[in-house]
Amino acid sequence: MARLALFSPVLLAGTLLLAAPSAVAAQGACRLCDDSAPIVAQARPARPLHIDIDTGIDFDRMALIDYQGGAAEIDPLTGQRRLTRLLDLGGLAMRGTVTIRGEPGRAVRIDLPDEVVMRAPGGRRVELRDMRSDLPAQPRIGSDGVLRFSFGGRIDVDGDDVGSFRGRMRISAEYE
Repeated sequence: MARLALFSPVLLAGTLLLAAPSAVAAQGACRLCDDSAPIVAQARPARPLHIDIDTGIDFDRMALIDYQGGAAEIDPLTGQRRLTRLLDLGGLAMRGTVTIRGEPGRAVRIDLPDEVVMRAPGGRRVELRDMRSDLPAQPRIGSDGVLRFSFGGRIDVDGDDVGSFRGRMRISAEYE
């Protein structure tokens, strides 16, 4: 008799801890000691960065085919869910979406976590790994002061992983 382990909705709810924009302090030079030393002052950005997770990543409902486990992956570009050794039980899987607001035209560095631990009631856990986004190599805040991007990742499950898994992730962003 085959046992099906259900994942009823596997959801990653995004809660963010923001990294403060990097503050670039003025370089101090003693003009009395060395007339050739320039005094360089770099201004702080006029607008601090603000990050909102619009949509958390959601793998939705799946079932294990057998005790050998499986994997589910959500593509950040298309939002498509790919299942390996898992059955699709319907529902709507979603990639995560993020909106960053800041100073128009500024380059930003955005860091996604390497992995996120997701837990179910009762203590079971799975890791969301291989986090990827659809960001360009050098992301910039748009002329409207907004940068939007999507992210996806992969979970690996074994024959004992049953439940509704939830986790928190930290996304940080700072001006370059």
